[in-house]
Amino acid sequence: MRKSFEHLIWEVEGQVAVLTINRPEVLNALNADVLEELDEWSTQIHPKLEQSTNPIRCIILQGAGSKAFVAGADIKEFKGKTKVEAQAISTRGQRIFGQIEQLPVPTVALVEGYALGGGAELAIACDFRLAAPNAIIGFPEVKLGLIPGFGGTVRLPRLIGYAKAMEWMTTAKTVTAKQGVDVGIFNAILEQENENMLDQAKKWITPLCSMAPLAIKSVIFAMKSQHNTYSTQFFEKEASLFGTLFETLDFEEGVNAFLEKRNPGFLNK
Repeated sequence: MRKSFEHLIWEVEGQVAVLTINRPEVLNALNADVLEELDEWSTQIHPKLEQSTNPIRCIILQGAGSKAFVAGADIKEFKGKTKVEAQAISTRGQRIFGQIEQLPVPTVALVEGYALGGGAELAIACDFRLAAPNAIIGFPEVKLGLIPGFGGTVRLPRLIGYAKAMEWMTTAKTVTAKQGVDVGIFNAILEQENENMLDQAKKWITPLCSMAPLAIKSVIFAMKSQHNTYSTQFFEKEASLFGTLFETLDFEEGVNAFLEKRNPGFLNK
């Protein structure tokens, strides 16, 4: 596996590995380069994790800094994209997040600050989600005239239920750490004031790392075989709708309003 990336930091300490998305200057937004590196990392790490000599028992995913896990996609890259190009972006993101979801060791999203849009979709592709007290998670795509495009419309209903997922995605609702624990999107809030979030996350996963590795892998495989039996048709429909919306005036207005930091004036066209 490549030893270094431009936008990812991969560190292994004993039984725990940490993957950091390192673009704090733009709140760790997912641009094409970050997705390419996530694709390469997830493709190359999977066979290594399957080896009997693999020491890694758990992977923590985090964003650099305390302001954001991942604040979403890099919206500037959306401008000027055609329907076909947009659908390809969606399909690629779905595939990459699917690769992360299918890793054979437990994955934990450590959410400090914002996890919005594509960032929220990355978080729910992980097995567990731990929240810092300042965590905010949500799916604000409709404010851009879009829908979640990296599997959010498929995974979120299975995680928090159809009614809540519909409410969140149609109203662009964002929720706090406590609200997220209450609804089940977060497993826990890390609240020790005198200890950094990563150290707290490592303590939280200590019991997980002490269990029999083959049994843990079997639990993951068994549960994901039941829970993640998504029809490819669901993802294809999401990608198709995501691409189609790029042809609308509402999408153009939503993106321009976002970049210009103003409220959008949607036309229903």
